[in-house]
Amino acid sequence: MKKIISIFIIYCGLFVSSCTLDTVPVDFIASEYYFSNEEQCTLALTGVYDRMDYNYATNLCTLFDTADEMWAFGTIGPWVNSFYSSDTRISSFWKQMYEGIERANMLLDKIDDADMDDSRRMVIKGEAKFLRAYYYFMLVQNFGDVPFKTTATASASDLFYPRVSSDEIYDFIYDEMVEAEAMVAPITSYDYAEHASKSAVQGMLARVSLYMAGFPNNRTEKYADALKWSEKVIQQGFHTLNPDYSQVFINLIQDKYDTKESIWEIGFRTTGASDSYYEFGEMGNTNGIYQNILEYGAATGTFKVYGALWNKYDTLDTRRDWAIAPYDFVYNSNPPEKRYFDSTKATNSRYIGKYRREYELSANKQKRANGTNYPLLRYADVLLMAAEAENEVNGPSLKALGYLNQVRERAQAPLISDVASKDTFRKILQDERSLELCFEGLRKQDLKRWGILIPTMKDLAKYIRDTETNATIVTRATLPLDNVTEQHYYYPIPLREMNLNKLLTQNPGW
Repeated sequence: MKKIISIFIIYCGLFVSSCTLDTVPVDFIASEYYFSNEEQCTLALTGVYDRMDYNYATNLCTLFDTADEMWAFGTIGPWVNSFYSSDTRISSFWKQMYEGIERANMLLDKIDDADMDDSRRMVIKGEAKFLRAYYYFMLVQNFGDVPFKTTATASASDLFYPRVSSDEIYDFIYDEMVEAEAMVAPITSYDYAEHASKSAVQGMLARVSLYMAGFPNNRTEKYADALKWSEKVIQQGFHTLNPDYSQVFINLIQDKYDTKESIWEIGFRTTGASDSYYEFGEMGNTNGIYQNILEYGAATGTFKVYGALWNKYDTLDTRRDWAIAPYDFVYNSNPPEKRYFDSTKATNSRYIGKYRREYELSANKQKRANGTNYPLLRYADVLLMAAEAENEVNGPSLKALGYLNQVRERAQAPLISDVASKDTFRKILQDERSLELCFEGLRKQDLKRWGILIPTMKDLAKYIRDTETNATIVTRATLPLDNVTEQHYYYPIPLREMNLNKLLTQNPGW
């Protein structure tokens, strides 16, 4: 459900074509004609949120996150680590992030002059600051050094900026989020999870701190900040784990908000023939269980799960047969007939099971479009971040084990005790994040910040060749693993931007 209603505002001033940083989006109204009252500022904030939808509907949950959890048929594209700086998905991602930043810049430049209640002004400013910082976080994660700008575009000549050190931008991200945390409303102010609440900002500050501490930034003193912010979420007492892991995702599918567990979501509209112009998601389509009968929620099932992930789960772990579908559908069966896999045998042919279109409530389903919300931050992630940070700061303490075991206890997985060393706990935690958070757009960046992206993928390629008997699967499933190199730590600066802005330099290898 789209609680933050989308707006499509006609751009009616500064008719400047959108180029280089895409800092003047053609669908957003010029600042001199807007931002004069609370209603306009609220709508403008909606416009800032709006830039998140497209990339999380498609790219960031699948195409950009293929590592050691899932694979897809294909020979070229980001999902097989074979693409060029002209790739339209990379260009679109860059464009959407900078449009979001420009919208935030415009709002923040003008909101102090608006006629509105000061308490509401503060909340809107806090959310805009946080979103601007979050968009920069997405950019530096994926591109490294990027152009940096915190004021609205004033003219057609104000478009060309050089890349700025990611260290400098990370400092801005962290400081801006700290400022926003004091301004935004507590999560108890909402009965839905699509606003950046205080809990969401605190949780994202923990995530940002972990990335600053890890590779390639290596600012290890930030582990203490990751611990501080994750424990702020925990200690305020607003959040608990849903006792049923599968219900977390059924709630996302059925527009049921559980802000105790699901702290921040991207909302998508439940689409039908009469309202297909609204933003829609594709959760459960490419990353779902293949079947082709529309009225039951057809899915392409483009991505399949590596059997090595299935093997990591304990047989008692209730997450396994929800996250990884234990069945597929008999082709063309109507109604769809489930065909279950051997429950004792791993296979590289299972589908992602988290986002099951059969649970959708819409009576008028579309082939691709659906209203399943995207989980940006869950309480389980906060607990695992706290466990990781505590281990890095103080070793495998009882507190670190306690945070980890809360997540495992919900899954009915055996609890972990008596960990011998920080390194051992770190490896347990790295696996646990995949068991809990697989297919939520976090894995590739996690592997990168731990400095183990390439060896993990190369080891998996060897494992598949040693264990998989289907030659076609061996060829296709190992392709992204074989292709990955240090070049893929960052995406290329889009060719279009390089051609337009001569101040830019390209990332290594591109």
